[in-house]
Amino acid sequence: MVLNEEIITAIDIGTGKIFGLSGIMKDTGLEVIATDVQTLPEDIIKKGQIADSEEVSNSIFSTLQSLKKNVGERIEWVTIGIGGGHLKGSLISKRISIEPQGREIGETDFQMLKREIKNAVIAANGTGRKVLYSVPQEYRIDDLSGIKKEPVGMHGNTLEMKVHIITVDINQLHNITDCVKNAGAQIENVYPHSWAAAEAVLTEEEKKVGCLLIDIGKGTTDIVFFSEGSIIMTDSIRVGSGNVDVDLAKGLHTPVAFAEEIKKKHGWCNYPKMISEKEKTLSDTVEIFNLSGKLSRTVRVEEISRIVYERMREIFEDFVKHRVEKPALLHTTGAGVIITGGGAKLKGITDLAESVFELPARASSAKSMFNMDESFQQTEFTTGIGLLMLASKQERKREKPDIIEKAKKLLGKWF
Repeated sequence: MVLNEEIITAIDIGTGKIFGLSGIMKDTGLEVIATDVQTLPEDIIKKGQIADSEEVSNSIFSTLQSLKKNVGERIEWVTIGIGGGHLKGSLISKRISIEPQGREIGETDFQMLKREIKNAVIAANGTGRKVLYSVPQEYRIDDLSGIKKEPVGMHGNTLEMKVHIITVDINQLHNITDCVKNAGAQIENVYPHSWAAAEAVLTEEEKKVGCLLIDIGKGTTDIVFFSEGSIIMTDSIRVGSGNVDVDLAKGLHTPVAFAEEIKKKHGWCNYPKMISEKEKTLSDTVEIFNLSGKLSRTVRVEEISRIVYERMREIFEDFVKHRVEKPALLHTTGAGVIITGGGAKLKGITDLAESVFELPARASSAKSMFNMDESFQQTEFTTGIGLLMLASKQERKREKPDIIEKAKKLLGKWF
């Protein structure tokens, strides 16, 4: 029998679905013991932001109940991801003087430096954003740079620290956490979506030589950049593969759901390359149904692919590349571009990425885990699997919940 304190559960709350999975750590590694997917109605989550908290809470509750049936225990603690365009990462560097000069650097100096950085973050972002993570990049003592660990005990005149700060919109964070709590669970960890995706698909070697990971969801695109094994950029953009569906629906005068199917079956992201190579596939025709469900006309794959290409090129070039080009990060990329998320399934996506970023690219799903059903070895489940992997590496300090108060809350919510 699996004990509750041994269960690790992750919930990926996406624009179109909620993916939950539970696992336990064994000598052989992380084993998945339960999974569940809840499809969300349209407009419940818009561009990664919760638009109907009651419906989201209901869906999370259904996921928890489904996991409970397979696990045999009530799910009390969960790890969740966050992105949704309201998560931002930035590099901040601060320096303090060591007085008297040349003395030994102690822990109080680091605390002072961290306060300086916190004040700088508040000054830059105001009180509407919350620091989710602070990831030290390096320390510098006088003219010595590239120090990776806190140089306690060393001597110097100045101490500088460069930190990668992850901030989130505090209201959006509260909305997500409240939905989980209303569903009857407590939040154990919160990770950026892109970090979870990176955990699931990247190798340590790729992180070391430098790489850009792009997680293309339905409503948002999340990115993370690694160099020398460290995260040096995190961002989230409110544009995703669902925007392609809307473009097709408007351009072809067809329902969005049907447009999504057309995109998957007949849309090619590498449209210019196919034109130059005179691919015969572009001449194929596809039947189009209008908003009344009646067959209205036929269009060529060329027209469909042109619409798909234009939107995906915009995501890669105008949004992602613009963000990583400014700090000249692409010059430090040895492993190229790795694409995941549901959008990674689009035809010709790697060709498009290679032409835009001028780097090698690959599409990737999550690494396989013991007892994981093959149906979940798809790019759209990468973030959820990565969340579970990150959660399994954390030391768990769980307080026993007040059973009576939690029961009252659940009864009031659900009955």
